[in-house]
Amino acid sequence: MKKWMWLLLLVGLITVASIAVILKPEEADFASWMEETYEIQCLDERCGAFHIEDGDEKILLQSMHGSYSPGIFQMRVHEAYRNLDDPSYYLELEVAGFLGNITIEEEKVRRINKR
Repeated sequence: MKKWMWLLLLVGLITVASIAVILKPEEADFASWMEETYEIQCLDERCGAFHIEDGDEKILLQSMHGSYSPGIFQMRVHEAYRNLDDPSYYLELEVAGFLGNITIEEEKVRRINKR
């Protein structure tokens, strides 16, 4: 009886671990999440650049530095976006993804209105 209990426990652990690995978000999921969360259109598959609208003007924000860390069960992304022409536009994000969900751990947004 004990052998069956240990076998059942092992199968259960393997099943849970497999589900967690399969549902772990990836870079493409991060790009989709960015589009939904910030209502933008990413210009590449990892969302290294996108446009925002400031009145009638379209502003290009590009990734200045970032990291993507695909762990066994969790994904972590740290990206800093800036506009090359006007550094007052700034977005820095630290997000984590687990079981298909991406959450913001830290967000820094800056737009100095010079007008």
